[in-house]
Amino acid sequence: MTTSLQIPTPLGDVHLGAEGSGFRSIVPPELCYQGIGFGGYSAAVAALAGFAHMPGRTLRSIHAAFTAPTKPGPLQVAARVLSAGRSCELCEVTIEQEGAPVLTTLAWFVDPQMMNGLESLGTQPISFDDCVRLPWVTEWAPFLKGLNLRAVDYPLSYDDFYDGQARVALWAVPDATDSEPRTAEICGRLTDIMFFDAFLLDAGMRTESPLTRMISLDLSVIWSAGHAAPVPALLEADGRIDHQLAGMRGTLRDTTGAVRASATTQARVFRAVRESHGS
Repeated sequence: MTTSLQIPTPLGDVHLGAEGSGFRSIVPPELCYQGIGFGGYSAAVAALAGFAHMPGRTLRSIHAAFTAPTKPGPLQVAARVLSAGRSCELCEVTIEQEGAPVLTTLAWFVDPQMMNGLESLGTQPISFDDCVRLPWVTEWAPFLKGLNLRAVDYPLSYDDFYDGQARVALWAVPDATDSEPRTAEICGRLTDIMFFDAFLLDAGMRTESPLTRMISLDLSVIWSAGHAAPVPALLEADGRIDHQLAGMRGTLRDTTGAVRASATTQARVFRAVRESHGS
């Protein structure tokens, strides 16, 4: 049975409405850049559809394949359970826009008792208090402002971005939430997905010229702990470019130093072709 859900996150509400045997959602204009929708939001919508099918389960991992860019407007969302075990269930979610597929995901949902109920404690506490804020990023993408971004190894201006460093490290310090536990848990997972998708590619982009574009092909996330609302998280990522393809990997750690989640993403690289001049 389908249901309607609306989950508040630091990047805005993620909506999911019942429609026939599936769901509907929408790509808000404010979550688009140059007319193209933020892929992390679509992946979060897919994860939310999985949660709607999996009451009492927590999201262990998700693999999202981006098959086409989205644009502002409605999304049609379909979810089906591929494997239903006593403690682990696999859910497939597909998203279409205007009749064309834009995203396919596979997500494992598990009994929360199989994972840490609380975040694991690390061995070396880390702090974001002395890190520099990154207002230029949210001026470029206003929907990221709710993450309260702070630099560890991240350019302090757009002009300094393309510096040849194939890595990034930055804090997201989201505003505190006051939700009931299940909503807070789902919000934490959706926020992690969007945070990863927003910044993993930057580890590769820093080695390129400002004219290079990258388009995400997929995003895979696996969580190391169970229930959690959005909390201060340190994203550390590195990248590798193999001609016209790029691969990035990263982790999220909390203030105790413990790993909360890890992720990988692939991208297609498009470089501007220089004009040739005759002699």
